[in-house]
Amino acid sequence: MLEINATFLVTFAVVWILVLILGRVFFRPYQRLRSDRDGRISTDRQASQLASEQNQRRLHEVEQSVKAARAAAFRIREDLEAEALKEKTRLLNEVGAAGKAEVEAARAQLARELGGLQEDLRTRAAGLAEAIEKRLLQ
Repeated sequence: MLEINATFLVTFAVVWILVLILGRVFFRPYQRLRSDRDGRISTDRQASQLASEQNQRRLHEVEQSVKAARAAAFRIREDLEAEALKEKTRLLNEVGAAGKAEVEAARAQLARELGGLQEDLRTRAAGLAEAIEKRLLQ
């Protein structure tokens, strides 16, 4: 069996001394470093999560502003199209009225010229009739 002798006691004492020394020199600083690191990681995770939430809120706000800007642009576009249609209708009416006025002016001028030509034709016809009458009577 196992005999407890001085070697065993010395080995036991050396192991416990090593455990105590290593605990103070190596394990405690290592545990402190691990807990500090875990704390920093936890803090960084919280900061990352907070930044992510803020970015999501900002993204949502930007999306809402883009939607509002698109809606406003659409309304402005519709208003401009309606205004352009009104302007087009007004211009067509003006051009139509001006065209009608020119046609009426041209008709009136043609009527005057026709009247003048008819009068000239009557005058010439009367002159020709007189010339024919003179020839026939001579």
